[in-house]
Amino acid sequence: MEIVILLVVALGGMAAFFAGAVLLYFYLRSGRERDYYDDEPAVYGNLVQCPHCGYMNPLDSAACLNCRQPLPRPAGYPAPAGYMAPAPQTRMVQTPAPGVNPPPVPSAASLERTMPGQRSQAAPAPRPAPVPNRPAGMPHTWLEGARGAFQGQTAVVAQVDTLVGRSTVCDVQIYDPKVSRRHFQIRFANGAFFLQDQGSTRGTRINGEQVKAQRLHNGDRITLGDSELIFHVEA
Repeated sequence: MEIVILLVVALGGMAAFFAGAVLLYFYLRSGRERDYYDDEPAVYGNLVQCPHCGYMNPLDSAACLNCRQPLPRPAGYPAPAGYMAPAPQTRMVQTPAPGVNPPPVPSAASLERTMPGQRSQAAPAPRPAPVPNRPAGMPHTWLEGARGAFQGQTAVVAQVDTLVGRSTVCDVQIYDPKVSRRHFQIRFANGAFFLQDQGSTRGTRINGEQVKAQRLHNGDRITLGDSELIFHVEA
């Protein structure tokens, strides 16, 4: 009789274990599927992000004002009546005070110098100022947005561990729907910087090669989602 009772208890324990494992698998899988939005565009306040180029558009736009691709409608927002053409960009002109001569208007040649056969390139993002309270022995380091939602922006890496992702808890937040909430982490250890992927859905690439963990060097290009960052470190 005791053997039968022990057998029933053992079978019940094994059944509970397998049931818990199955429930945990489906829970983790559902969390991964919600980690990024393929069909549902990202909405920030009264702006909706284009899933093609990352440009932030007004909620009532039928198409992206940057790449002209149709915008999927966020849940809970009605579709516009028709396509809205992008409004022409206006420039504010300051009227000089009476008796004060206005400053001369610079010519196109003074604004940019383009060699024959070459196209003008956009100016790189400005180098951010060093942070005085960074850890001892840690060189001045920053990330420059080269493409995507973070393009033209910079972020100083001033901590031993710097978390990059879409969540508001990250040290460097990137509003890219294809970027995971906690995408990767940059760690400073033994006088060097290392990138560690945090189990992101779409992965992290350094100079075009997908990695899980790798040492970073000056000028490395980090790709996550539709965004690309350039890693800078001063010698």
